[in-house]
Amino acid sequence: MKERLIITSGKKYIDIDAYAGIFAYKKLLQSLGYDAYAYNVAPENESVCPMIKDMHFRFDEIAILPTDQFIVLDVSNPDFFSEGVLMENVVEIIDHHTGFEDYWRQKQANSQIEFIGSICTIIYERYTELHKEALLDTNLCKLLIAGILDNTLNLKNSITTDRDIKAYQDLKRIGNIEDDFRNEYFESCYQNVDSCLKEMIANDIKIEFVSNLLPEVFGQLIVLDANIVLNQLKIVNSAFDTYSERMLNVMSLNDGKSYLIFHSDIVKEKLETLFEKKQKTIIWF
Repeated sequence: MKERLIITSGKKYIDIDAYAGIFAYKKLLQSLGYDAYAYNVAPENESVCPMIKDMHFRFDEIAILPTDQFIVLDVSNPDFFSEGVLMENVVEIIDHHTGFEDYWRQKQANSQIEFIGSICTIIYERYTELHKEALLDTNLCKLLIAGILDNTLNLKNSITTDRDIKAYQDLKRIGNIEDDFRNEYFESCYQNVDSCLKEMIANDIKIEFVSNLLPEVFGQLIVLDANIVLNQLKIVNSAFDTYSERMLNVMSLNDGKSYLIFHSDIVKEKLETLFEKKQKTIIWF
């Protein structure tokens, strides 16, 4: 029996970058004759907003088989792979979070792990390399554009590359998509942030060692206007419960800046060492 290719991502939550990448890569692989499936058991975060859900992309309801092969997008640390992934059957990793390149090289899995704004950019480039742009209908273009815009903070974040910008522009042209789409997408994502702030932060908290200069407990939140969060710091504090050495990275779309919020002198010293103040606004409370 032909092995199935299961395309998936992380286990705690799935954001629009991974969500869009999974569905786009599934379509590309199926066009090449592979038996490919979109698989996910993690909750979707706010970036997979009502506008996106109305496009009716659906994960496949399948039971994992011992012979299944896995492609993992937007995560390369195996500790954070989706539930159900069989480590010995991972055949490909596509990620823009660096650090596990050598690990996967030793595992002899195909891997593309590189510094770039969005996984969706890489997936779009796979389409162009294979001359499969004709497969990209309007909704699939919108899906990939949303992933690029969300992960690059509206193309304003320092992680944005020329490749991300080109992919965004190409997808707009291919899908015949107007500039207004970006505003519609962001408004759909973040219009209710102020009413469910604590829940959104709690859902995104990670506990992971990344660097001696970063706390092991950290969260990330994208908002249209950082003041939505900065005016509710008590709620931010309560969302982290008992963790003292922690950090929240609030990414503000209106001004393209990140605001680092923490509650510890130790974290303050680490962050001031790690980041230049002109790049980040450091808030201690």
